[in-house]
Amino acid sequence: MSSAKSILMSGYYGFDNSGDDAILKAIIKDIRNVDNKLNIVVLSKDPEKTNDMYNVKAVDRFKVFDVIKAIKTTSLLISGGGSLLQDVTSTRSLLYYLAVMGMAKFFGKPVMVYANGIGPINRKFNRWLSKITLDRVDLITLRDKDSREYLSQMGINNDNIIVTADPVFTLEASNKEHINNIFIKEGIPNDKQYVGISIRKWKTAKNLIDIVSKTIDYIIENYKVDVILIPMHYPEDVEISLEVLKKVKSDSCHVLRDKYSVEEIMGVIHRLDLIVAMRLHSLIYAAGQEVPMVGLVYDPKVVGLLKSLDMEYMCNVDDLDFQELIDLIDKVWNNRKEFRNNLKLQDLELKKKALSNVTMALELLEAGE
Repeated sequence: MSSAKSILMSGYYGFDNSGDDAILKAIIKDIRNVDNKLNIVVLSKDPEKTNDMYNVKAVDRFKVFDVIKAIKTTSLLISGGGSLLQDVTSTRSLLYYLAVMGMAKFFGKPVMVYANGIGPINRKFNRWLSKITLDRVDLITLRDKDSREYLSQMGINNDNIIVTADPVFTLEASNKEHINNIFIKEGIPNDKQYVGISIRKWKTAKNLIDIVSKTIDYIIENYKVDVILIPMHYPEDVEISLEVLKKVKSDSCHVLRDKYSVEEIMGVIHRLDLIVAMRLHSLIYAAGQEVPMVGLVYDPKVVGLLKSLDMEYMCNVDDLDFQELIDLIDKVWNNRKEFRNNLKLQDLELKKKALSNVTMALELLEAGE
């Protein structure tokens, strides 16, 4: 493969979100494992940091002329992964990603939507524009079956749609010794069993902090474990985790206060017996580490993942009920060995599906030249 070829990556990169950082890290790693001479360029909110972290050329995603130049000179545009195509967060972000794809097609570049989760796209104009754009791209791979169904409901007529798996399944956790050092630094005892909690702020989850703190006290009292609050987006998730900690009565609850790499967070999650989590990639990290989970649902993408893992134990954060939540946690805790075995059986297949994204991307790159 010619070293003159390049891949331009568009996604939610440079925002200090562990899940999206993990996606970028996994895609770059997997591509370079196949061809380390390819030029990889990333559209980022923080180009300097992205350049330093991943050893790629990074372009400021908000500098229009620089973005256009990057698109005109690339051999392939990759959009994703993650949940880029939705308008719950904002219409502006959806329009941005569609515009980048549309511009690439205007310049005759092959475009791959890479292991995305799709939707919800609620506004009529947004759905119309998404359909036009997605019908024109060269390949769409999706991380779950619900996203495939969502595209069908939108009337997408693209023939090249394949369900694969999230790129993050190919990443490896930091080793035990390194995680031990993190626990020492954070004041977490190294000789306990642990349950993880990972939450985020959500505007319609009005009783989230109260119920989660009450749930933590229940877990500590009934399971005789320590609880670790694991922020995924820095610093927002640290702030809400500390708010929860203030309301917890037990001193066996801890917050990861420092900022950690994807592999380090995975390593912490590897030490857990169970996790209760909101953010999608905290659940994906758990699946990759074979840790049973209970989901706190704020977005359909969380439901899609849990269904795909046969871990349909979840509560909606908009009307979170303490008794319902602890009943689910009890069920998963009491059957955690069985769930761990089920996740272990799925792990190899998920890794294969995640790596198939790279194979298809590089085939598209070759075909486009």
